[in-house]
Amino acid sequence: MKNRNDNMLLRIAQADAYAAAVEYVDSEANEQLIIESLKFERFLQHPTHSGLKPGMYTDDTQMSIAITEILLSKIDICNVSADVFIEHFWNVFHRDQRSGYSRGLQKLLETSGSPAVLKARIVPDSRQNGAAMRAVPIGVIRDTKDVLKIAEMQAKVTHNTHEGITSAQAVALMSHFALHTDLPFSSLPEWGVQQGLSLFERFYEDWEGRVKAQKDNPSCPGVGVLTAHAVCTLLQKEDSLMSILKRVIEWGGDTDSVASIAWGIASCRYQDEVIPDFFEKNLEEGGTFGSQFLRDLGRQLMNAF
Repeated sequence: MKNRNDNMLLRIAQADAYAAAVEYVDSEANEQLIIESLKFERFLQHPTHSGLKPGMYTDDTQMSIAITEILLSKIDICNVSADVFIEHFWNVFHRDQRSGYSRGLQKLLETSGSPAVLKARIVPDSRQNGAAMRAVPIGVIRDTKDVLKIAEMQAKVTHNTHEGITSAQAVALMSHFALHTDLPFSSLPEWGVQQGLSLFERFYEDWEGRVKAQKDNPSCPGVGVLTAHAVCTLLQKEDSLMSILKRVIEWGGDTDSVASIAWGIASCRYQDEVIPDFFEKNLEEGGTFGSQFLRDLGRQLMNAF
């Protein structure tokens, strides 16, 4: 590993918590919120998601924690069953319940009394970005074939579609690229194609605009693919964590997922960047699974791999 990143989980959570305040907001109707968010002075409140208070992270981080804890367990990760993923997803939610999941999964997690019940109720047909947003930690694995395999395995639990699987694989590969190579981010699309994932051919063209489902365009891929595309463009075009976050807010749409993935990956290369103190001080303030927990978990992940 050329670019060990103990702060990977912490950076995922910080970007997630910050960008969650503007997720899918109407920029015209919430102009002042957008203006305040671009000042980067404090965590802000989403206008309608009252269950998530400023500084709280969402499912993007919580499910990344679950994947990390699976990677740190003493099991053969390349041959793990779907039951293991479901058990960890269920456990991390129930030990620290919060809003922020998709409506369907939120309800399933809240009403399923056990991992077995959750497994029986999940219909894994989503084309959205839930599998991609939790795939950054998988990049620690040394062999890219194993990266692709594990990203697919965890995706199939909830997103057993071509778009769900390949978007998760793309995110995991981008994370691996940042950790295990010194190649410039500008070479990401070509490198990704060389790893056998043709989805990266789409990423030769820069992403621009909101990251959201285009329901009136049947040829448009799911949000998972659009999210991976946006992240790849951010890594290639921006040169700091703060410029990435600024661009994500300006684009709009699924801001927390795009920002958390991009920060988790980019922070492997921008480790000396100084960001405002509140990103760490006020993250999950007073909670059990805040900054210190995430820093410790990230250190354990890097030590293990």
